[in-house]
Amino acid sequence: MKKQTVKLFAFVILSSAVLAACGKNKCAECHYDYGSGIVEIGEKCGDSLKVVEADGIVVNDTLYEVHCHEH
Repeated sequence: MKKQTVKLFAFVILSSAVLAACGKNKCAECHYDYGSGIVEIGEKCGDSLKVVEADGIVVNDTLYEVHCHEH
């Protein structure tokens, strides 16, 4: 009985650590506005997501503001 309790406790701790680590690498679908439409640039995660939202994207020497939405 004691071994089962220890194994269960270890599982809970490990699961909590994995879930906490996953939350730091959030992902979102991103796009920028172009003319009267939008251009999808795909999913960005973690630091890439932060950078593209902050800096935008340059296409043909034009800087576009990027919008990202979590899914």
